[in-house]
Formats: sequence, structure tokens, C-alpha cells
Amino acid sequence: MEKNERELRERRKELLAQLKEMGEFRRGTVNVFRRRCGKSNCACAKEGHPGHGPVTTLTYKEKGESRGRVLRSEAEAARARAQVARHDQFQAWSRQWLALNEELSDRRLEALLSGEEVEGAAPEKKLRRRSSRRSRRRSRV
Repeated sequence: MEKNERELRERRKELLAQLKEMGEFRRGTVNVFRRRCGKSNCACAKEGHPGHGPVTTLTYKEKGESRGRVLRSEAEAARARAQVARHDQFQAWSRQWLALNEELSDRRLEALLSGEEVEGAAPEKKLRRRSSRRSRRRSRV
């Protein structure tokens, strides 16, 4: 095994350690907004009124549909923001992991095609052929 492949394996170990340290993450976006209720006699209907709120929500996609959840406290909103930020880190990590594994797989394939012995590859097994004459037991019900 050449030195460069060892470095790639070490990088793989480092990436796994990073994943273990990443913590909780989730997809989505945290939004803060104000809205008008639509009642004509409400204060929010007057010119210059900012509207009701602020309301903090977490929006995300689930099975192709947009979902939303109201975050009722600032602590809940801060936790959701941190989880969304870690999801961005996870996506970057995932791209690195994929590139590294593709590189290792390419190297293993090249080595196998050239006839070299590859560390970590499963040894080839000889397949035993069963006789076609043997009858198989049938279970009776």
C-alpha cells in the first residue's frame, strides 16, 4: 500500500471523529416575522403598525412538502438555529466523506485490475457447486 493511500485512511479516521463530535443537527430554516391578522378593527390594520409578533418559526421539507413549527421561546429558537448551522457543517462533511471514499475506491479498483494485493479487500472464495442429483428435504405440514 502506498503512502498516499495511508494518508487517505488517516483522513477517513479524522472525518469519522469529526462526525462523532458534530452533535444534533436538522434541516430547515429559522425565520422571524411579523404579520397582520386581517381584522379591520385590530391595531395591526392601521398604517405604520408593524403587525403582530415577532413569531419565530422553523420551516423544513418533509416528503416533498413544506412543514413549519412555531418556536415559542428564545431558547428553543437558539437551539434550532444551532442545529440548522450544524446541518450545514454536516453537508460539507458529507461532501468530503464522499470524495475521500471515491478516491479510495478508485485506488482499490486500479490495484485489483493491475493484480496487486489490496489491503482490506475480501479474499476470493472458491464456490462449491452442489450436486444436482441430491434431493432436498421437503418439510411436511
